[in-house]
Amino acid sequence: MSFNIFILFFILILLFFFTFLFVGNLVGYFLTGVPFVSFPKKFLVEILKIMAPKENETLIDLGCGDGTLLIEAERRYKVKGIGYELSPTAFFLSYFNKIFKKSKIKIFYKNFFKANLKEADLIFCYLFPEIMEKLSEKFKKELKKGTKIFSLSFPLPNWPNKEIRYLDEKNKKWKIYIYQKE
Repeated sequence: MSFNIFILFFILILLFFFTFLFVGNLVGYFLTGVPFVSFPKKFLVEILKIMAPKENETLIDLGCGDGTLLIEAERRYKVKGIGYELSPTAFFLSYFNKIFKKSKIKIFYKNFFKANLKEADLIFCYLFPEIMEKLSEKFKKELKKGTKIFSLSFPLPNWPNKEIRYLDEKNKKWKIYIYQKE
């Protein structure tokens, strides 16, 4: 009898967990208009090489997902990492990831449009075109001169891009747009 209760309890926990993930993703999508989509982890090191962060620079990840980029940048380059996330599921994953990897990055459950980005030296975003359009004005108002912006897959409207790099050079896929505030 106790074995059946254990199985039932285990199934209920799994059901609760998967419901949390599903509902959290839906809530995040309705709050932001952007689903939680992680970029392929095989590109993580290449993205960081392209960004070339320096020790003690502040890297802000807008829609930081599971926090992997920030945690790895902190580990490899000793940057100060700040992430903003509104999807409850992604925020939970990033916070768990931060604790599990003993990272000092800061992760906020906050709309990045309401965050002040003036301390950023580097900005990373993997967001839809409609969001990038809104961010264009925010960046012009808030970012300090010299701040570099790295946008995966989608360009930043009304900004002259400094450079476009391909993460998959062979197939000319996975573009990263690079900008700098002047």
